[in-house]
Amino acid sequence: MGDFDSRVGAPAHAYEDYYKAYSMAMLPGKERLNVSYGGKIIMPTSALARLTQMDIASPYLFELKTHNSDKKTHAGVIEFIAEPGNVHLPAWMMRQLDLNEGDPIRLTGTTLPKGKFVKIQPQTVDFLEISDPKAVLEQAFRNFSCLTKGDIVEISYNCLTFEILIMETVPDAESILIIDTDLEVDFAPPKGYVEPVAKPRPPPPTMASKLKIDNQKIESISASGTSTPSTSGNAERADASGSGTSLGGLGGAFKGQGQSLSGKKSKGKKDKPVEALDPFSMIRRTDLPRVMTNDTQIGDRKVPAALNLPFGQLYFGYEYVPLGAAAAKEEEERQKTGQQRIVFSGAGQTLSGRAPRRRRAEEPSAAAAVAGASGQANAGAADEGTAGAGAAASPEPFGGTGQTLGGGGATTRTGQRSSRKRERGTASGLGKSRKEAIVLDDDDD
Repeated sequence: MGDFDSRVGAPAHAYEDYYKAYSMAMLPGKERLNVSYGGKIIMPTSALARLTQMDIASPYLFELKTHNSDKKTHAGVIEFIAEPGNVHLPAWMMRQLDLNEGDPIRLTGTTLPKGKFVKIQPQTVDFLEISDPKAVLEQAFRNFSCLTKGDIVEISYNCLTFEILIMETVPDAESILIIDTDLEVDFAPPKGYVEPVAKPRPPPPTMASKLKIDNQKIESISASGTSTPSTSGNAERADASGSGTSLGGLGGAFKGQGQSLSGKKSKGKKDKPVEALDPFSMIRRTDLPRVMTNDTQIGDRKVPAALNLPFGQLYFGYEYVPLGAAAAKEEEERQKTGQQRIVFSGAGQTLSGRAPRRRRAEEPSAAAAVAGASGQANAGAADEGTAGAGAAASPEPFGGTGQTLGGGGATTRTGQRSSRKRERGTASGLGKSRKEAIVLDDDDD
């Protein structure tokens, strides 16, 4: 057991023992995924009693090494339920140490530093199909106590088994402890992974490609004015042979074939002669000089000279007429002919068809006559009005007195007309007309 102070406790490396190695499949009962796909082993109960007796601190970590080779790995303990003298290892650990069922193995206690970083490499490209590899690894590493550099561990996810190579660790040691620590994980490209080659994007489709129009097709115009299709090679030969021919003197119209945007065949048009240019057209000719001077002459026309006006004088392009000159001229002509301005002296018509009212200057005399009448005159005026119903209406205004609706006598005021008079003419059923004058007194008590 070695020399150590029993009061302090033995160090981890003080424990060392030999066992027979078996896989997890040799355990009775159903298969346990956390045991088969993890980094912990199952030891006998005698190992727990010895560890307790030696007062070795947990967690219990062991170095596993074969008897006849230098291959080794590290593991923790999950349970102490194995048969005496036997130890059960995960399948990947048996392959890592090249062990068969029942081969001897040496277990030695050890201590490991806490890991901070690990770089892993999946051994198949199927690992890339996992949507969230970080969550999968976080769940899988809960079944491990330590990770050894160079080991190929196995994890299970969605009924699939993935092999992962431990490439690098920080701190740089044979193995690191991953219990109660923040571990940063980096991924290397999976084994057999080939970076896809970026395919160049095809050019965007154009209207010419959709309508299958040949952009390389060239049409040359001959001296006769007809268009003949030719390829690029023929065009070069035509340029070489007829380089002296100028296109400026050609007046032939284009007679080729065009393509419509809708893809339909265009209707052929009849050949029309080129219309002659109107000599009085306002379109500026490009073959004529644009800078006009006094010496410039186009055809039979001469360019007008520059308009040099004195200071303070403007030219509007037409005769200037001062304001009010037309009225003054008309008045002057009227005076010469001796005519006078005619003033309006006719009579107007109302919209209702009634005769227009007289001016108020004639009303005071009628009001004075009404003020001097008596009660007898009232009765006589009423009889006279009844007798003269069939006679023609007098142009003079009504000057008598009337009766109020309240039965009292009508009141008058001198010099003022306080009542409104209304005349109503109604025709009787017998064809006779009668006029009644009703005086409405506004000052009735």
